[in-house]
Amino acid sequence: MEEHIDLVISTGFFLLFLALCAGLGYHSALAYASSMLPPSVAAVAYRYPLKIPINYDPPSKTATIGVGLEGVRAAVAVIKTSGAEYQVRLFEERVLPTKVSVDSDEWVVAIAPGGYGVKHGAAYPRGLVVTATGVYPLAGVPNLYPRVKVSTGYEVEPSEFMVVRTGEGLEKREIDDDYLSKLRMTGSKLVGPSDSRLRGYAEVVMLREEYSS
Repeated sequence: MEEHIDLVISTGFFLLFLALCAGLGYHSALAYASSMLPPSVAAVAYRYPLKIPINYDPPSKTATIGVGLEGVRAAVAVIKTSGAEYQVRLFEERVLPTKVSVDSDEWVVAIAPGGYGVKHGAAYPRGLVVTATGVYPLAGVPNLYPRVKVSTGYEVEPSEFMVVRTGEGLEKREIDDDYLSKLRMTGSKLVGPSDSRLRGYAEVVMLREEYSS
């Protein structure tokens, strides 16, 4: 009787192991397939669908954020910089469009899962990162995306990019609109971290555009 029970348990664990292996193999196959491009596709571009405009009016010292994006929620930061130092004057979630009081030398950053906007300040600090949850120094930023990094310049992470088919395979590059204009767009869709090329960037939403030659 005990031998029969042991056999049943062993068989159960073996079947569970096979199911796990099959699941992992299926997931790997999906990931591999999604990282490839169909033969008809010459290039794929990944862009942020939202470009959050920030218009600054010097006489009133007012920044208007997100005109044309009614109802979109975004984190808004107003940052005063002086040399390498910075001070966060405002950080809160706003429904766009919205207005904030800003001096001409201050930074304004708006960030949403599908886009961002930046108004330059007068000075570049040693380094800060704006995410949907706050403003952080470079050394202490949490693993949150998308985010805007300000140091000697500013950049969004992950950056917009394209994948191009070459004679040697697929190559990742910065977006080149002159190059893409010579191709024909065959489709576009919104994608997130389930896309193999955005894996690891939780909350990020980008527009995936496919081009053929």
